[in-house]
Amino acid sequence: MGIYDYKTFGTEASKALVGDAMAIMLYSYHNLDNGFAVGYQQYGFGTGLPATLVTALLGGTDSQGVIPGVPWNPDSEKLALEALHKAGWTPISASQLGYTGKVDGRGTFFGEKAGYTTAQVEILGKYDAAGQLSEIGVSFRGTSGPRENLIGDSIGDVINDVMAALGPKDYAKNYAGEAFGTLLGDVARFAQAHGLGGENVLVSGHSLGGLAVNSLADLSTSQWSGFYNNANYIAYASPTQSSTDKVLNIGYENDPVFRALDGSTFNLASVGVHDVQQASATNNIVSFNDHYASTAWNVLPFSILNIPTWISHLPTGYADGMGRIISSAFYDLTQKDSTIVVANLSDPARSNTWVQDLNRNAEAHTGSTFILGTDKDDLIQGGQGNDYLEGRAGNDTFRDGGGYNVILGGQGHNSLHLQQSVHDFTFASDGAGTLYMRDAHGGISITRDIGTLVSQEPGSLWGMLKDEVSHSVTANGLLAGGNLTAYASAVKSTAGDDSLVAHATGDWLFGHADNDRLLGGAGDDTLVGGTGNDVMQSGGGRDTFIFNGAFGQDRISGFDAGDKLVFIGVQGAGEGYDYRQHLSQVGSDTLLQVGDSSVTLVGVGVGQVGGEGIVFA
Repeated sequence: MGIYDYKTFGTEASKALVGDAMAIMLYSYHNLDNGFAVGYQQYGFGTGLPATLVTALLGGTDSQGVIPGVPWNPDSEKLALEALHKAGWTPISASQLGYTGKVDGRGTFFGEKAGYTTAQVEILGKYDAAGQLSEIGVSFRGTSGPRENLIGDSIGDVINDVMAALGPKDYAKNYAGEAFGTLLGDVARFAQAHGLGGENVLVSGHSLGGLAVNSLADLSTSQWSGFYNNANYIAYASPTQSSTDKVLNIGYENDPVFRALDGSTFNLASVGVHDVQQASATNNIVSFNDHYASTAWNVLPFSILNIPTWISHLPTGYADGMGRIISSAFYDLTQKDSTIVVANLSDPARSNTWVQDLNRNAEAHTGSTFILGTDKDDLIQGGQGNDYLEGRAGNDTFRDGGGYNVILGGQGHNSLHLQQSVHDFTFASDGAGTLYMRDAHGGISITRDIGTLVSQEPGSLWGMLKDEVSHSVTANGLLAGGNLTAYASAVKSTAGDDSLVAHATGDWLFGHADNDRLLGGAGDDTLVGGTGNDVMQSGGGRDTFIFNGAFGQDRISGFDAGDKLVFIGVQGAGEGYDYRQHLSQVGSDTLLQVGDSSVTLVGVGVGQVGGEGIVFA
């Protein structure tokens, strides 16, 4: 399962489809926002805003501004075409289609009817190894125009936007047919001549282009002989949502354009906070950019009329951020309404701004939170709930407020700030690169690729002041100067099927990839079976059983009311799920099925299993 899962496509096929939709969507803009993207990254949205805007207009040696013909600018059109080819797509020309309408020198198709002539769309093809056409892409452009006629075409598009919101009934629904009725008919005939059906067509677009995607989906049965009925529709930042179930609408919740119209109707909420649940939409993805993070910029109300909020609407911000969701190690744990915070800070802001879930301008977030860093040095902060923090490349710094968490540092030298003394935690190493931490409240964090832990220890003035102490994570414990904080007592499996036995004082037992047997002792033990089909036994203390990832088909004997089952990072066990939906009685045992994995509580009836003993994070 994943946030971009679409129709009956599997997760991997859905990710590939969304990646293709992103590639052709970006090409439709021909790198028009390249200058702003580079300027924002270099100068930011605070005091550097003037330099950002100048770069957006003029560009530089590393970027293309919106003003054409400045001699030091790179060939952005060439770069856009190279990116399209790298994604496996090639423009299809008007002559190939037998189309006689308006086309510019780049091969972009323009709207056909009066009132729609500034609408633009690209028609692309994907070819197999034998050179045969295997897929067609239709990518509608948003509110803008080519650099040579940017102002005039943008004004025309704005008029279309206003008409969609305030104009005649069904204007938004009929938009694609009115603008490109003849062209879409020619594309359908071209596809059929190459043995392709509607299911071989991918329709994408951003902003006003996303509205066109939803429009085509609405018209797909009644027009063009129903050819587009089975096409695949991926819309980015669309203000509207199709009345059908054919479209996946992807957007940032802090994008003022995304879902601005209630279906396709303007109302007062359209100019304010309009973060409402939509069945076809990803509802809780946050672009953590300079505007969103800033207290000063958030003094003004969030609104489609507040121009600075539009930084969350730029196509390039979608490309990088949404692309990192696809490649995230946590992708399979997400679902359509997961809260995902994507770091999109400028370089000046990144060094002093913690990426976190501020829950601004939106409905209250529930469930686990996913926070994704960049390939640079990020500051990433979880909250008191259950968090999944991913640093990616770069030297990242993490901190978290508690709960059950997974923290993946990624490449680079990464640190985790505990914000408390090391004596407030228990640390255990599984001997295979994973460090487990239990805080004083029982919360558990699973960490990887963390090289340094920074704690707060009593300092001067009788401990009233705190000193930051850095501890290197070593094989034997946490090393600070000459002081070693030892890990908790642990028994670890080796290669093969092992039997691990706890001591009386309370141990951590770590199985790994095989079918292991873990036997708890009289103390309060923590048993981590790992993958494989493991047999575990509670030894009489208050034991904790931790399950992570695809953990196999496990069995637990001796489970009682004092024990706890903790599922962290298990597909199908998201926070807030009703554990009772996973339970069934099998003979005298209780089966807890979570995705493709399961836990059998031997000799335990369903009625004996209480929610306080099960944690889904």
